[in-house]
Amino acid sequence: NFHVWNEAWFARSDLGASYNGWQILDATPQERSSGMFQCGPASLTAIKEGDVDLVYDCPFVFGEANADRITWRYNIRTGEKTMIYSETKSIGQNISTKAVGSYSRQDVTANYKYPEGSAKEREVFRKARGKLNLDILSATSAKLPEAEKPISGKFKLEGLPEVGKDVSLVLQLTNLASEKRKLTANLTAWSIIYTGKPIREVWKNSLKVDLGPQEEKSFPIKISYTEYQEHLTTDNMLRATALCQMEEGQDTVVERDITLDNPSIALKVLGQAKVGQATKVEANFTNPLDEELKECLLQVEGSDLLAEKLRLEVPPLKAKQSSQMHFEVSPSKSGTKQLLINFSCNKFQDIKAFETVTVAPN
Repeated sequence: NFHVWNEAWFARSDLGASYNGWQILDATPQERSSGMFQCGPASLTAIKEGDVDLVYDCPFVFGEANADRITWRYNIRTGEKTMIYSETKSIGQNISTKAVGSYSRQDVTANYKYPEGSAKEREVFRKARGKLNLDILSATSAKLPEAEKPISGKFKLEGLPEVGKDVSLVLQLTNLASEKRKLTANLTAWSIIYTGKPIREVWKNSLKVDLGPQEEKSFPIKISYTEYQEHLTTDNMLRATALCQMEEGQDTVVERDITLDNPSIALKVLGQAKVGQATKVEANFTNPLDEELKECLLQVEGSDLLAEKLRLEVPPLKAKQSSQMHFEVSPSKSGTKQLLINFSCNKFQDIKAFETVTVAPN
């Protein structure tokens, strides 16, 4: 999942001194709390220790950082749900903030949870679940699988996935058992949004696989640009899934979310920026596609660099054509400033770049 919240440092006289310090507040909450869209303050210490019975909204914040992702098989005829597997490591990764004094990422995951998969992390998870009287099997007619997974699998990316290019994957399947296994792998790829919600199936295939004892096999997969181009959302995400159905034994699901990179746009300030003087700036973009780009628009903004946001219409770009775009900024204050640009067209949205501009006094 991807979400943004804030932390504030203050005392929690309502909870006790051990819960002082960083408190989590969310100005863009995803759920109602006490009938209103609000979240927090939730003590960061309470989140890390699984004290989800404390105010305010600790269960929700704990879930954002610690939830297990469970895959179920649902029988439409009987209404029965069978848990295929529980993924404990896919949620709450790379919790980040901006580093002090630089634009690099500072990882704060360790402030929210103990090391993923450690005994302490699982202990805290069970503690939190117990405080909330939750049971992962409480869903109607849910059943745990009776056996361990007979096979394991993973998708490996071949090269860097980019919008406009084919996506190349390799499905690796390994027989973990000491006897032969026969299975059918039903493969699909969907366009998704950042919440994980599927939008449209863009590709599918099916494989018959025989695996000897402890044998590993690899199967190359290619999802062409023509298959996904019309259904890719502005989040540029695809989800590849392989449902491996065994002739005997427990089924296995292999899944991977893929984020495709937009092409880059280069930004360069031409000369020394000074207060009250126009400074030329250059942006360069190359169309990577074998088709024309239309409805091209470059937006420019920068506090103390521009009085208002610029909107520059760019002529259509033919296949593989490069464009050199020029504009000017007129700084109103000296110091270190940020210049940001955003290029969009009918095939790409929100291609961004920024440049740090040091403005000298006049």
